[in-house]
Amino acid sequence: MVDCTIIIFGITGDLTKRKLIPAIYHLLKRKKVDKLALVGVARRQIKMNKLLNAAKPFIKNLDAKVFKKLQNAAYYRPFNFNDPQGYSNLKEELEKIERKHGLKGNRLFYFATLPHHFGFISHNLAKKGVTKSKGWARLVYEKPFGHDLKSAKKMNKSILRAFKEKQVYRIDHYLGKEIVGNIALVRFTNRIFEPLWNNKHIESVQIILDEKLGIEDRAKYYDEAGALRDVVQNHMMQMLALTAMEEPKKLTAKRMRNEKANVLKKIKVEDILLGQYDGYKKVPKIEKNSKTETFAAIKLRINTKRWKGVPFYLKTGKKLDKKDTSIHIKFKKVNCLLAYCPRETNYLEMRIQPELGFALQLNSKVPEKNIVVPVKMDFCHECIFGKETAEAYEVLLEDVIEGDQSVFVRNDEIEYAWKVIDKIRAKKLKVYPYKKGSVGPEELKKFAKKHNMRWRI
Repeated sequence: MVDCTIIIFGITGDLTKRKLIPAIYHLLKRKKVDKLALVGVARRQIKMNKLLNAAKPFIKNLDAKVFKKLQNAAYYRPFNFNDPQGYSNLKEELEKIERKHGLKGNRLFYFATLPHHFGFISHNLAKKGVTKSKGWARLVYEKPFGHDLKSAKKMNKSILRAFKEKQVYRIDHYLGKEIVGNIALVRFTNRIFEPLWNNKHIESVQIILDEKLGIEDRAKYYDEAGALRDVVQNHMMQMLALTAMEEPKKLTAKRMRNEKANVLKKIKVEDILLGQYDGYKKVPKIEKNSKTETFAAIKLRINTKRWKGVPFYLKTGKKLDKKDTSIHIKFKKVNCLLAYCPRETNYLEMRIQPELGFALQLNSKVPEKNIVVPVKMDFCHECIFGKETAEAYEVLLEDVIEGDQSVFVRNDEIEYAWKVIDKIRAKKLKVYPYKKGSVGPEELKKFAKKHNMRWRI
């Protein structure tokens, strides 16, 4: 029987309403947990039912009985995170709640707070014995995990003074998305791919994370972070690591994270283009002379035997012409012996957003003509499995409960990624303007021409 107590620090925030409570509800509905208790912790005085009701619009196909079950096992405990006595009181209350609901003492602590609270809360949870019970204790930390290498190291050191790495789950919700989780499986369980997954057969790799939206209600945070810190350091570096890692002897959490870390520490950045969309400086709470980038295009290499000579291109931006998150593997052209040869080569496309799936682009002859055209063998995730697949946070919480760290980021991975971003930011590069709804700065054309490449979208 699987049961646990989920304790959310910072439960009054937007993340809890939109993502965490719906995810916990669906874990109950799908019977991924037999029993649970939800305990919310924050400074504000508020009723737990008000927080649960605020999450209702974000719960798909709400079942009143399941929601009532969640309500009956939900509690709110207000206290100041800086008050050590609050942790002693929380320990006693958790024990009472677990006895009431017949729970074993498995505790999942979720940090949905601002990152500067991570260290102090972790220290007091350990010092006051809140994480000591008859069951396991696991701690989930939301991003951003630091704002540079120095702060990330300090945060890691603070957390690992209180807990072991095997208890720590640094969350990146992109890694809970179905196709991202499938990258390793596509590579390592399909015989046709892994023998070709190297510089002998692959010409280049593109990783794209384009958004139509702007910064919305994240202005203050975003102006301090920018595209490099907000997206490239975590989401894109993790997609890169999964795509480029060596085949582990087994698809276990430890071995997968070892191989991802080995990729991240071998990155060499060769070219960067930064941009900012027109009107960004007019957004409330943005500095009038802000040079924060809302767009980034990067060319890099991975200095390993497998990838020697293969360029990797990363592109991300706000207020672009379309929403698209995808990975594109471009294979080298074959030596064509025909009178009519293909202009295009083969591609493997892995789509993450907005339509989950992947496609293999091959070449085919047009009937009754000596013309070769590209055709796609396309897998549509929704077409086979439907729309009702688990959301990213539901998948990730289930992994934490099961003790599976495969898609969670280890401390050294975070630090290697920050090294890359810190080196880029130290260059103080020019930030070029671009129009909203465009593909990015005009200089993107020069970037592509310079590197003799073409973006897939």
